[in-house]
Amino acid sequence: MSPPSAYRNQQGLRAVISGVGCVRERLAEELDVLSIRRPLIVCGANLARSPVLEVVRRALGRPVVVFDGSRPHTPVETVDRGAAEARAARADGLIAVGGSSAVDCAKGVAVLVASGRESVAELTPISFERLFEEPRETHPRFPLLAVTTTLSFAEFLPFWAVRRGDLLRKLPYSDLDCVERTVFLDGELAAHTPQDVWFETGVKALDDALSAYCRSAAPEPFLDPVLTNAIGQLVEWLPASGTGGPASLRQQVLTACWMTKFTLPRLGAFAVPAWFSTTARHSLGAVCAVPHGAASCVALPHALRYHAAATRSRQAALASALGWKTSDEVPLERAVDELLDRLRTPRRLRDLGIDRKALAEVVSAMLSESPKLGSEETVLRACEEMF
Repeated sequence: MSPPSAYRNQQGLRAVISGVGCVRERLAEELDVLSIRRPLIVCGANLARSPVLEVVRRALGRPVVVFDGSRPHTPVETVDRGAAEARAARADGLIAVGGSSAVDCAKGVAVLVASGRESVAELTPISFERLFEEPRETHPRFPLLAVTTTLSFAEFLPFWAVRRGDLLRKLPYSDLDCVERTVFLDGELAAHTPQDVWFETGVKALDDALSAYCRSAAPEPFLDPVLTNAIGQLVEWLPASGTGGPASLRQQVLTACWMTKFTLPRLGAFAVPAWFSTTARHSLGAVCAVPHGAASCVALPHALRYHAAATRSRQAALASALGWKTSDEVPLERAVDELLDRLRTPRRLRDLGIDRKALAEVVSAMLSESPKLGSEETVLRACEEMF
């Protein structure tokens, strides 16, 4: 018999504004509702040069300061610099434009400004194994509007993480319940995202969805129908939503990803304590600076094999529900391999320029994040198979 479950609404998620053109139509209105008069945009250098930023600027209808110092994997120093920029501008709200790095940087900036801290060094990291049991502090919530352009979807999570280059580790932090998030999902802006980034972050979203479904020890009456529908839509629409297609296709994929992040009750326990490819992508990013989407493309098939014994029945149930052809030992392997072949994403660590000598440090980082993942020998062998 399963232990009692507890369901809580996700903290800090104020609203999700979705639809092609919603940034043009609704961004200024939402800033007015939140009484934001001095917004600060947080983005990366590449996005700052793209047409997306100009669309956002015009939609705001007011002066705005731009901090374009966000960088891949959110190096800790970028959060400190962003917070200094926000204080200097006397910003009363943030607008993150881009993918998960920009969003995590903005969440970190919001936490520092709202809590009165000068730097991330004054915060205490939390555990990857207890991300949703985060500490809270009593501060006025700082408004953050996230205009997402990839399928990483960090804007739906009440925590953020930075890369410590000196430690070669990714460290998560709570948002301390002092960040109020409004999310914009706009296919018009997402249509500017390069195809390789779009496809790779889409696979990361699929990776997270398969983890959420397959790790369940038993059928989940709330989660299973939504995840099954969302996974089916992702696999159907992602390959069709490459560069040059209509914005409506990218909007459909954004909606499918949103479905995978929608907070619903989980009644039972997990069959496995940690998911191989989630831990692998975090550690490959921390140690080798590999983009998380590309790392998921390589690691997801190996995760399905790594956890096959514990998740075989769940994999088979999902494949059956979606009408997919299955493999006996690893039921979802065939469908995932066919999708990755269609997307032409990286499939091996050597495709990403990883030195095999880095594997020992990657494994060390994986076991530091998820000690229950397996023995060092087992995890190393699985990583070597990714070459």
